[in-house]
Amino acid sequence: MATKHDDLTPAERRYLEHAQEAEKRGMGLPEYYRSAGLSVYSLYSIRRRLLRKGVIAARRAVRVSPSAPHPFVAVKVGGPTGATNAVVCRLRHPSGWVIECGSWPPATWMRECIGGGVDAAA
Repeated sequence: MATKHDDLTPAERRYLEHAQEAEKRGMGLPEYYRSAGLSVYSLYSIRRRLLRKGVIAARRAVRVSPSAPHPFVAVKVGGPTGATNAVVCRLRHPSGWVIECGSWPPATWMRECIGGGVDAAA
């Protein structure tokens, strides 16, 4: 029985070997290619061919620079603090989650929530 790997070119087979080695070393493939003196251009070219053949699956990576703030925000959940249940501020995200506040949160927190930045779901 023929498999998808039977019709690979030698360059595509080497790509898969390099991918395994990079994973063993705990490195990203572009970083591995650069450290081995290999062409990163050929890496992307071969990756496209393997994606079209269905040998490898497409991955979406979330990139966060080491100097960037952490993409997750600490959340503390508590019960109602006042006698009233009036909502002063409501944040609604396109994905469906809603945050309702009984008082105005700090401006810096609001800026972080609605000012953009890294979306962990992207």
